[in-house]
Amino acid sequence: VVELSDLVRFVEHPVRAFLRQRLGISLYSADDDVEDELSVELDGLQRWGVGQRLLEARLRGIDERTAILAEIARGTLPPGVLGKPVIDDLSPIVSGIVDRAHAVATATGGQAGDGGAGGDPVDVRAVLDDGRLLSGTVTGVTGDLLLTTTFSRVSAKHRIAAWVRLLALTASSPGRPFAAATVGRGQGRGDVRTAWVQPLGDDAEQRRACARAELAVLMDLYDRGMREPLPLFCLTSAAYAQMARQGQDGYGAALKEWESEWNREREDRDAEHQMVLGGVLTLPEVLELAPAAGESGDGWPDSESSRFGRLARRLWEGLLAREEVRAQ
Repeated sequence: VVELSDLVRFVEHPVRAFLRQRLGISLYSADDDVEDELSVELDGLQRWGVGQRLLEARLRGIDERTAILAEIARGTLPPGVLGKPVIDDLSPIVSGIVDRAHAVATATGGQAGDGGAGGDPVDVRAVLDDGRLLSGTVTGVTGDLLLTTTFSRVSAKHRIAAWVRLLALTASSPGRPFAAATVGRGQGRGDVRTAWVQPLGDDAEQRRACARAELAVLMDLYDRGMREPLPLFCLTSAAYAQMARQGQDGYGAALKEWESEWNREREDRDAEHQMVLGGVLTLPEVLELAPAAGESGDGWPDSESSRFGRLARRLWEGLLAREEVRAQ
């Protein structure tokens, strides 16, 4: 039996999945310390927490004023009037995401769930081509729509996780034309973004065949990633694969996701990546890693000379061929 949650964790962060699932290693960061001081100014993560809680409350049907009062009562906002600018800044963004989530759900005959936890939980049991059983539970299913709503920016991790869950749903119940939508913030302040994946075929047999074929690809990567830490990094690989699929040079896009800046750490500074790579590597150093045995031929993009490039294209090709990202 392969747990669906393990496969999702792998595609979201392949190196971390190897360290935790195979070696039992979980790296500790000073950022994990519990804060017991009263903040007068929220950092980015704290602001995200306020926005996410407001969003979840609104999606559960709680009105805006009540949701805000509840957040004030939690004591997580700066004291007194210092907390008002935070609410004034975040509340319109939350409202935009809520409106979009309700519109998406209504268009498919359902109602928006609370951050992907609403709707109905659906148990999945899909027998894979190699005889293994993929088993787990998918939450946030409204009718035949897998709806994920988040205050975060819609990132590669949200999109690939929704893709895996959609494949599992379809392989388990191909008679239902499941689709997936992920709603969250875009790049701009007022930008609400939706990543759509439509049903995988016109009938049950087409959907079953597509889901099983795509799961076979992901399970092959999963098996490889449980034997050794792969040079496969979610955000960087997504940026590279998307540009390469369009026939463009993916190096520049990948570099923006990989290389840390003075005021923002990227995937090169990720603690798990540093552990398995022996330190902070540049992107050219990552691209010097040659493909391993068995990473060529059918289903592998032989036009990619680096191991990173081949793994990135193999992981993302199925989703990129079917996904539509809309900004509003």
